[in-house]
Amino acid sequence: MPDTLNNPRAMSVYVNHICWVTAEDHLYTTDMLDVEDYYYLSPHIYMEENYYDRSIVRTRSLRSDDQRVTAGDLALVVMEPLASGASERWDLLILAQTYPERYAMNPPLARILESTSWKVDYPLALSHMGPLAATEGMQAAAWTLGREERGMFVLAEQRVIEEHDSPGDLSDMAVALELNRQSGALAVNYIGKRTVDDIEGSVMASEIISIIDEFMDAGQTENILLQSRLRRHIIPYSKPGISLIKSVYHVPETIDYQSGDVWIQLAEQLQNGNIKVDDRVLLISWDGERLLSACCVHVVHMPVLTRLTIHQEVKTS
Repeated sequence: MPDTLNNPRAMSVYVNHICWVTAEDHLYTTDMLDVEDYYYLSPHIYMEENYYDRSIVRTRSLRSDDQRVTAGDLALVVMEPLASGASERWDLLILAQTYPERYAMNPPLARILESTSWKVDYPLALSHMGPLAATEGMQAAAWTLGREERGMFVLAEQRVIEEHDSPGDLSDMAVALELNRQSGALAVNYIGKRTVDDIEGSVMASEIISIIDEFMDAGQTENILLQSRLRRHIIPYSKPGISLIKSVYHVPETIDYQSGDVWIQLAEQLQNGNIKVDDRVLLISWDGERLLSACCVHVVHMPVLTRLTIHQEVKTS
């Protein structure tokens, strides 16, 4: 997709319901080397050993009621509250996932379509987009969702391979958004994306702030929700006049929920009353390197907000 800034009032996609669940690192346990589902994990382990030259590869498991929970399970958990019945029909389903599914030979989108009674006319999978999927996925929805149609946009991330060199500020999650094109609670418009040219600390932060200024002008708002990692990166260089809304109720400063981060922040700010009806807010995602992407959210009225916990009933593999 080229760098572009779009008309923020064109091609609106409406969101009526946000459902989310988080799975922080402390909920995981390290697998034994001879874990019982090694056969299904083996393609991932082989790639880590042979492509990334790791001598010892350890995997980890998330469990609920003594059942292993995969990224596909997390996706199903957040999809269920958006469905009104077993015979639910969706014109469009977009599933975005960056990390590989634990069971390499049973990808989540195929499993969702096979194992549920929901009817989906146009399933679409997005992969390898990282946190940018949060906002770039809304452009995909604007392209593909017809005016009389309704859809669902699901973001799910689960890191199965233990990463000992990780900064430790990421968390797994799943978020589901109920979409349509005619009317709804949140009018979402894709703004565009920008590339940062310089990666040196203060210079990069200054360039990012300039890009944020462009996004704010295009979205006609000074209220922004930044990807958590991005916020921590530029906060020492921030200037007056930019309202960096940030929840501390459910999203600690040390946690970044990856592709679901800005949507979880938005949902929690709506719950807390910090974002109100008729407010306009920019959601800005960051890939951790050079790319930023933004969409603008206008709160027409309050959406349905459903926060689940990993200990609630989970459809497991």
